[in-house]
Amino acid sequence: MNKQEFINWAQYRVWKLDRFNHLKKSLNGKVYRFKLSRIAARYELKTSTGWVRIKSGYFSKLSLTDEGKLAGMRR
Repeated sequence: MNKQEFINWAQYRVWKLDRFNHLKKSLNGKVYRFKLSRIAARYELKTSTGWVRIKSGYFSKLSLTDEGKLAGMRR
């Protein structure tokens, strides 16, 4: 998977690009984001003290399952 494929997958699932080109989504009153770099994505949660990394993965190791879910993220 490359970065553009990842962005297309996320936007299809209602993630929105912010002004810093990171993907954000609110769910159950919490704000989550995929912080994107040139080679990797970090899945983060917004807390009162800032962003906390939950999982991350290199685009080259990410893939989609048969159900369309993201695979390859690590803690």
